[in-house]
Amino acid sequence: MKKKIIIIILVLLFLIAGISIYLGIYFTKLSKPTYIVGECIDKIDAGISNYIKKDDKYNVGDSYTIKSNLDFDLESEDYLKKSKTDPEYLKKYNMIKNLSLTKNDISIIQNKKAKKLLYEVHSTLDKEKIFDYKQLIENSTKYYYLEDVQKKYVNDGTDNYFEMYDEETDTLGNIEYLHQAFVNALKASLEEEYFESSPKTITIDNKNVNANQIYLRIDDKLLHTILNDTISNLKKDEKANKILTSLDSDFSKYKIKNSKRLLDKQESYTVNIYTSKYRNKVLKYEIIHLKGDEKKTYIYEGNLAHGNFYYIEDDSVIYNVEVNNDNKVLESKIKDSTNKELGIFKIEKNDNSVYYTFNFDDKKTKYDIIYSSKFNKVKANKSYTNEKKLSFKHIENKVSIMSGTITLTSEITNKAKIAEDTSEAVLSSTLSEEQKDKYKNKQTRLEERLKK
Repeated sequence: MKKKIIIIILVLLFLIAGISIYLGIYFTKLSKPTYIVGECIDKIDAGISNYIKKDDKYNVGDSYTIKSNLDFDLESEDYLKKSKTDPEYLKKYNMIKNLSLTKNDISIIQNKKAKKLLYEVHSTLDKEKIFDYKQLIENSTKYYYLEDVQKKYVNDGTDNYFEMYDEETDTLGNIEYLHQAFVNALKASLEEEYFESSPKTITIDNKNVNANQIYLRIDDKLLHTILNDTISNLKKDEKANKILTSLDSDFSKYKIKNSKRLLDKQESYTVNIYTSKYRNKVLKYEIIHLKGDEKKTYIYEGNLAHGNFYYIEDDSVIYNVEVNNDNKVLESKIKDSTNKELGIFKIEKNDNSVYYTFNFDDKKTKYDIIYSSKFNKVKANKSYTNEKKLSFKHIENKVSIMSGTITLTSEITNKAKIAEDTSEAVLSSTLSEEQKDKYKNKQTRLEERLKK
């Protein structure tokens, strides 16, 4: 009997020791800066994704047709006034005036089974053709057509776009995979040695709180390292690498050169995350941007459901924003340092629409911006129509800088018929230098036409 009791006690002691070691390792992991920062990235990503992810019923598959019309209705009191004496503002005013007179038809047709993709843009200005462009992928070959370059398709070489697909993946699945792969790659690029941790007394709601501070200072050198490590991690992910290489055949060679400055010499971002003393619950986020003698600080206190955001220049609070989020409506009231309400930023999402509203008025500067995306005539996974509309107004000192509406109306179906003739296509190498230059600078040439 005694022997059995001793054995039971020993087993219990080993079990307790094992659990203690496991809990020690587990809580050590939870307290590591890279783990805490990774959790913050995941939570922020999930909060954003909630408002931009489309419902599954709008997934029509990988053989589809999207027919769209893009319309502009733009005005500028400021450009009109300045155009009387300034040639550059005359070009700007002509640009928005001509854009408002254009008719723009855009279509994307993809047939996954036939491995064909057609993209077309046709624009007219008062019945004048100003842009007539097609891009086609067929038989792993990329073709393009630009009317004023060559009135035949031009063979631009091999294209591996359809290699990203197999029987188990679709476009939506690839987008979601890439999204998560990027988040994972970013988290994996953050080394423990980049962070410092220390106890800190902070103020929240006018109360002193004992907290742990996680500190990360990002200068140009470290930003290059983090971004290139993120790219390297994506290359190591077999599926992500396959998708990205099918979109850009040179992805394997891609790297951000150290010679390409991302931040100025005297510029840096410091990220501070403050957590509770024992449970590592995030209490406060802080980003400090230094550029020469300028200092801007962005602070968020609270969680994804409720909190307060502060924008500070040097040591003065310029704006404070009260944030409320119930996963269907995100509402942020913008106030100045005296608590006077200046505006609001709001996102509303329901089954068939999403609205983004931003208005701001501090008597000197005024913004009114509304973006909406509405779905109608929905036949789940078969077809629907969608209207995206951006209405905006920007006023400075009671003068309208720019106002107007941009509307994109689309019809989407799961049908896909592509009947383009490439039998007379010419090789891009046979084009004259003038033709090659026209194609290369097609966007610039379009802009120059609109400025006349």
